[in-house]
Amino acid sequence: MNIAYRVQTVRGREAAVQRLLPLLPKGAEVITDEGGGIPNPCRGYLLCLSDPPDATHLCVVQDDALPCKGFAAELEQAIAGRPDDVISLFVGGLPGRTRKDFLEALANGERWSKVYFREIHHVVGVVWPIPALREFLEWYEATPRIPGPQPPRSDDAVVGFWARTTHRLFWATVPCLVEHPDDFPSTIQGHSRFGDKGRRAIAFLDDL
Repeated sequence: MNIAYRVQTVRGREAAVQRLLPLLPKGAEVITDEGGGIPNPCRGYLLCLSDPPDATHLCVVQDDALPCKGFAAELEQAIAGRPDDVISLFVGGLPGRTRKDFLEALANGERWSKVYFREIHHVVGVVWPIPALREFLEWYEATPRIPGPQPPRSDDAVVGFWARTTHRLFWATVPCLVEHPDDFPSTIQGHSRFGDKGRRAIAFLDDL
C-alpha cells in the first residue's frame, strides 16, 4: 500500500492550507487552481486527480478540513479494510439516507456505512484507488454534458453524478476521519454561515 496526499485549494486560502499541512503526512502536495475567474471547485478537484502519482491510492483533502489525530495510521487501517473501494472520510449532517445509515452504523459499533448520491455528499476528504480515479477521469472526458451550470462548478455534484450513473459504491468511515469545521468561506459560494451542521461531520473521531 502506497498512499499519496493532495490538498485542494485556490489562491487566497493560504491560512487554511497552513493549518492543514502539519496534520498530514510529510510530502502532501498542495494543488492550487490557478484558472482565474469565478472559483470553480470542480476544476480544482479534477486538477487534484489529474496526472495521478505513483501510488496505490490518492487521498484528496480540501484545504479547510481537519484530519483526526493519528490520521495516517487510521487511514491505512481503513484502506486495508476496503482497498478497492472509494472511501469517504467525511459525512456531513445533511438529512437523508446517508446520514441515517451512518448514525445506525455508529450506534451499532460498525466501521462502515454506504454513501447515497441521490442526495448531496461533500467530497471534503476522499480516498481514491488509482484504478477508480482513472475510471472517473475517463468518464468525465467522455461525458458531453453533466447536469447543472456549464461548465460544471460543483465538485460534489460531478462526483455524485458519476457515482449514480456508473453505480459506483462509496463507503464512509465510521466515525469520520476528517472534520470540516466550516470556519472558512465556501469557495463555490463565496460566503458561509459558519458552523452549519450540514457542513460539519456527524461524528468526528477526535470528538468521541
